[in-house]
Amino acid sequence: MTNVANTINVEPPKSQEIYSDTGARQILQFLLRNITVVISPQSLPTDEITYPQLQSVLGEHAAEADSILARMAAVGVLVETLADKVPACPECNSKQVSIRYLCPQCYTFDITRSFLFEHLKCGKVASDDTFRKGTEYVCPKCQAVLHNFGVEFRAIGAWYKCNHCNNSFNATVQSHFCRPKHHQFTPERARLIPIYEYRINTRILNEIRNQVLVYGDLITFLEDAGLTVSAPYTIIGKSGEPRTFDLIISSKGRWGGQKTVAMDVAQSESETGPDVVREFAAKVRDAKPTSSYLVAIPTLTGDARELAKNLKLNVVEASSLKDAITPIQNLTAIKELIA
Repeated sequence: MTNVANTINVEPPKSQEIYSDTGARQILQFLLRNITVVISPQSLPTDEITYPQLQSVLGEHAAEADSILARMAAVGVLVETLADKVPACPECNSKQVSIRYLCPQCYTFDITRSFLFEHLKCGKVASDDTFRKGTEYVCPKCQAVLHNFGVEFRAIGAWYKCNHCNNSFNATVQSHFCRPKHHQFTPERARLIPIYEYRINTRILNEIRNQVLVYGDLITFLEDAGLTVSAPYTIIGKSGEPRTFDLIISSKGRWGGQKTVAMDVAQSESETGPDVVREFAAKVRDAKPTSSYLVAIPTLTGDARELAKNLKLNVVEASSLKDAITPIQNLTAIKELIA
């Protein structure tokens, strides 16, 4: 099972982390088959925001859709568009918020609303219950039986009466009520939570196709072999500093304990230089995984290759990540974990 680990120093997520995340990969695979689809939010009767299009895509992890989509948008894999803003409780952040209409004198919500009717002929204005007699409407002033609403009589507004203090008024005070925790607050204190809809970023469609499908194939192969894949994963080194690798592949040893293979994928437009090799070597020396590999896409420079040799680093070079999958699968350290 793929785990996405939190690094100690919080940084914006890398697109590579998204490509290796199981949920994100499932969403991208869905969108690659449906390029024009917009993933739209839906509010449930409980005011919970869901993304029903992802229900079957994510299965039991559908409840995590909101956070996964946000992380994908943060690295530019998805494009987010504001769909709505909803009020939320300033105390507990719940979106299960109701509007309450209150008496402006004692601020209770126990009020009764009635409509004000006007008899157009005699000008009598009174509440609708005053006009109503049984199944008919009768003017309380001139006793005329009224038949045609809008012609003989009309509604000219609403009138409220407080059942607690007997105050009568024509306008209420509004407040919000948090249903889960019973917090009551004014509209001015309400938090406004943005709700987004998402679509795939067509500007980097080729990158998404290459990365999510290929990188996902590698992780799927390793997981299907019974290994645990964490991408990325942070190991606290002997120095006490966090050392983050793109992939940590692990399996319990036959006689107990756990073996780990640490891997970094260095991708560049041309060649990877010595600085990347030095950084990887420093992480490996401090974190001390069982085995380690630097995957260089497309290749190392001559100086970097010589440095890796002197530092006794294991290196996989390939023209693309797709071409690197087979060599990685055939690594001795990987085969030993599977065995």
